[in-house]
Amino acid sequence: MRKYVFRRILFFPISLLALAIASFILLKAIPGNPAELKLIREADVSRSDHQTDQVALTMLEEKYGLNLPLFYFEVVPSENNIWIPSVNFHVDNQFHRWFFGDGFNNAGIIRGDFGISYATAQPVSQLISSRIWWSVLLALFSVLLAYFLSIPIGLKSAASPGSVFDKSSNTLLTILYSIPSFWFATLLLMLFANPEFLSIFPASGVKPLGGMENDSMLDRITAILPYLVLPTITYTYSSLAFISRTVRISILDILRLDFIQTARAKGLEEDKVLRRHAFRNALLPVITIFSGVFPAAIGGSVIIESIFSIPGMGLTIYQSIDARDYPVIMAVFIITGLITMTGYLISDILYALADPRISFQKEN
Repeated sequence: MRKYVFRRILFFPISLLALAIASFILLKAIPGNPAELKLIREADVSRSDHQTDQVALTMLEEKYGLNLPLFYFEVVPSENNIWIPSVNFHVDNQFHRWFFGDGFNNAGIIRGDFGISYATAQPVSQLISSRIWWSVLLALFSVLLAYFLSIPIGLKSAASPGSVFDKSSNTLLTILYSIPSFWFATLLLMLFANPEFLSIFPASGVKPLGGMENDSMLDRITAILPYLVLPTITYTYSSLAFISRTVRISILDILRLDFIQTARAKGLEEDKVLRRHAFRNALLPVITIFSGVFPAAIGGSVIIESIFSIPGMGLTIYQSIDARDYPVIMAVFIITGLITMTGYLISDILYALADPRISFQKEN
């Protein structure tokens, strides 16, 4: 196991380099000039009516390095023979500056510096660190709540298939899984954050307006919790339905195997057969679902965070794509890729812990 984990960790830099090159090229293929969009936003006029100052645009492109070639080489049609393209090599290019730095304002991502945001003019690492925690907090709360509720529901449904509880829970979970998140979030706001109906929870935001610096930690948590109730429910309901169905189906498949019949024949109680034998062997699909929590926490949810005005990563990504804020988008790509690989590595380790029959050693 240790050798396997070590080999996987050594493979991380190669995977991240491939991800960086692919995402950089694809991102640059998106139409739109971030320098021009920044000038238009600063002028506070519509994009269609604004005539960009070419001098200011040229200076801003030089500042961002957008006037440089995209990569180390480019293939261009030959002037003499259109069938044989020519290859031009460039030492100074956008990818090299972004990855290794230019020696001045940008230290390069290889040194842990993601550069400066085009839209906000603040360090990307500072921008992400100030917003990622809201997405992580909501994602972890919702996932823990979903597992806490869905596993008992799946166990009870699998223990008595075809019962009233099984049929009613399956019907309710199917309905929940089919409801779009934006509609469900809007419904919650209309029911529980509406002064004309029930004004129980705040309609938007993540904390009260005004400073909370002088408040104790308990007072801060008490003040913030009401803002997180409706978003957490919106995050949770679809995961609850999906995990419950996965647990039920996995346990029903395990209950049909011979070793379960043997355990029953030995006189073990049905509850012990279900929890000790069936549930442990049905954990693998549940672990697979859990491995996707990490990138989801980084990416956030654009729809949910926009509806509830949560300053998380989902809303940040949407705003960055709209502004063609390349440093922020690329930073999210790299961090998400790293955490995705870490999530799958943790899943493999949990597989071996859940089922001793799984081994990552090479067979002779």
